[in-house]
Amino acid sequence: MSLDRLINSIRNNEVILWAGAGFSLYAGMPGVDKIKSSILEKCEESESEYLKKISSLSEIANEFIQMRNGSRHELNTILMDLIDKEPDSISLHKRLSEIPQIDTIVTTNYDHLFEKAYGNDIFPIISNANIPYASRKSVDLYKIHGDIKVPESLLISSDDYTDFFNREHDPIWTKIKSLVAEKSVLFIGYSLADQNIDYLINNVIKSIGKNQKECFLVAPGIPKHKLSALKDKKIEYIDMTGEEFIPYIHEQIKKK
Repeated sequence: MSLDRLINSIRNNEVILWAGAGFSLYAGMPGVDKIKSSILEKCEESESEYLKKISSLSEIANEFIQMRNGSRHELNTILMDLIDKEPDSISLHKRLSEIPQIDTIVTTNYDHLFEKAYGNDIFPIISNANIPYASRKSVDLYKIHGDIKVPESLLISSDDYTDFFNREHDPIWTKIKSLVAEKSVLFIGYSLADQNIDYLINNVIKSIGKNQKECFLVAPGIPKHKLSALKDKKIEYIDMTGEEFIPYIHEQIKKK
């Protein structure tokens, strides 16, 4: 059973956690729709009507920046108001912090939930300049889309992502590739539509070749006809919510 294999891998310190936006929703952090609506609220009527025709958040963000003559200040302020606040809860992150065998976390989230839960035991890595100081704490946290308290680091527009996907030889990606070569990756807070999984598979794991470690995706209710796409990418699917999964693995790891 894939869940049993995953738990054994965690016990053996062989798992990297890769956390997406869905893993922060329980704490009151905004989802994509909330960010979209908050941007539209700051628009004039004509701007709003134009942006409503666009479905992608990254494209909306790109257009909004252009509407502000290239300034990102208003967009960053919107994000800070939504994210840089006291969370409703950090219970799941706190339980993760009690599993010392998970000592590497990669996240595309801007928030500080991991930092709040782990306290002084975690070291955020936001840019290449932080790489030499990795592993100074119990856990390394790679914030590959930026940190809400460092506005210039945030990746949100389509132009940001284009630049991001063209930086595969940056030191931070070289480091992540080496970690992925050594350990399994556990995705949580993502759906099959998330481009981050595609990027990891196509540009990171693919470079390792056939010897890649088994990967896992925890998500609820993915239709059976879509599971073949996961198998093709050598990802084992675990049909659970984060609220179910984290307490379960916490209990299993603590048992032994």
